[in-house]
Amino acid sequence: MLTDEEFRLFRNMIYDESGMYLKEAKKDFLEHRVQKRMQATGTATPYWYYRHVTANRETELPSLLDAMTVNETSFFRNGPQIDLFRKNIMKDLLAQKATTAWRKLRIWSAGCSTGEEPYTIAICVLEAIPDPEKWDIRIFASDLSMKALEVASRAVYAEQRVKHNVPDELVPKYFDRVGDGYRVKDNVKRLVVFDYHNLKHENGLTALDAIFCRNVMIYFDEEEQKRVVEKFYRSLNPGGYLLIGHAESLQGMHTQFQFFYQNKGTAYKKPAQEGV
Repeated sequence: MLTDEEFRLFRNMIYDESGMYLKEAKKDFLEHRVQKRMQATGTATPYWYYRHVTANRETELPSLLDAMTVNETSFFRNGPQIDLFRKNIMKDLLAQKATTAWRKLRIWSAGCSTGEEPYTIAICVLEAIPDPEKWDIRIFASDLSMKALEVASRAVYAEQRVKHNVPDELVPKYFDRVGDGYRVKDNVKRLVVFDYHNLKHENGLTALDAIFCRNVMIYFDEEEQKRVVEKFYRSLNPGGYLLIGHAESLQGMHTQFQFFYQNKGTAYKKPAQEGV
């Protein structure tokens, strides 16, 4: 359906707006997504749809980017990494906080999809902190897909999605049964703030203790990956952590992040002191 020239036009538009880089092998994928939006907008050809997007950038371009997202996620995804966060990273962060008067915890789930990741983070935080009601806890969750964010905000999931990965003892503790599914309990929901965000742009988040950005940078080219990682580094407190996908790596980026590994779980830590 797409000519080579049309493919390049759409690829460049998507890259310039979001940082997602589509290789030639993704042409069929892009064709399918463009066709869906053509049907939704009543445009007859890829050329006229491209004209439609350029004439309606504020409304249609976000819809095209939404169609491009692949919302693969689950509760407690990548178990070894979640265990590392729950048992080791949280212990370290709480030890850091113990040396100050601040009982504040700030975490960002970048590319949160339909919400399973930030809710998993919130559960891990509640499990790690003995007196969470005395803390100021915020988990910022952002995504490029408005449809995914709508699902995340509802916080209602099919039974299989909850029972498949959530430890059995945590299900009744953090979920309420509703019909044939489960709803995340309010004490978990109130910790999470959902917002639309494009990683191509700044969102003003700073002084973060941890950032989760898993299986997002695989869609970026090397230059964009480097820019995003530098952004994360600036956004973290000294001693803060970056957790990325199991197929992603900072190797070769020459950052100051320190690699952290235990029991197959991986993360990167910003030095407590710059230059260390």
